[in-house]
Amino acid sequence: MIFHLKRYMDIDVLGAIFVDTYIYDTSKGKEIIETIGGSGLTIALGLHLLGHNVNFFGNIGNDEKGKYILEELKTYDFDTKNISIINGYTGSFIAKNDKMFSVKRGVNDFSLKINSSNLRNESLVLTSEIHVESINTALNLNYKNIFFDVGPRAFLLKNINFPDNIIKIGNINEHTLTKCNIIKLGEKGAKWDDLFINGNTTKLNYTIGAGDLFDTILIDNYLNGVNKIESLRKATNYAEKSCSLKGGFKIINFI
Repeated sequence: MIFHLKRYMDIDVLGAIFVDTYIYDTSKGKEIIETIGGSGLTIALGLHLLGHNVNFFGNIGNDEKGKYILEELKTYDFDTKNISIINGYTGSFIAKNDKMFSVKRGVNDFSLKINSSNLRNESLVLTSEIHVESINTALNLNYKNIFFDVGPRAFLLKNINFPDNIIKIGNINEHTLTKCNIIKLGEKGAKWDDLFINGNTTKLNYTIGAGDLFDTILIDNYLNGVNKIESLRKATNYAEKSCSLKGGFKIINFI
């Protein structure tokens, strides 16, 4: 758990929504874990659990998976008023033994319904999982702080005009496609511009979802006035610890 005196911020988050299925081969057969997912939704939920006032914008389908998402979010007292129900199917993600197996984006391929009257223009978090049109719309709004995790579709961002105050987050492969301020380096650690934090250099067993926890911890600390190197250190430590747990929904175990 995280305990510190803090300020609670107004944070708008734009992201995709998936139902995630994780399949693991074990000595007793197959182990299957199903959770809510999507990097944007997971980060939004994490920031909400840390006490921030979060507005989340995303799409679900008018199907059973969409109903499942809403029911699960209710258990965390998470505000769903800006989640649009679209005629279609909710996104799904399947991984086998911690490797991506299949992705069906479903209604995540539709632009988000962004009502500007619901935006607070304080802090914005978004990911490349959403439609490019929604990315452009969001980046043209006047936010004080902008955090953009460029994964997993950094290849779509070549023609995007980024505002000067944006903080881009990605792994080393995504950094080669669009220059990132913060680079997640797995077991080697992480860097923020010229600042570097060493990792534990040991193999990380279950890495899916660790990046979402990294983003959540880093954003929470940085918005609360923690300096870059300490924000990076805390985010790296939490992300590494989370890799001992199966599944991508690591947020609830560490916040």
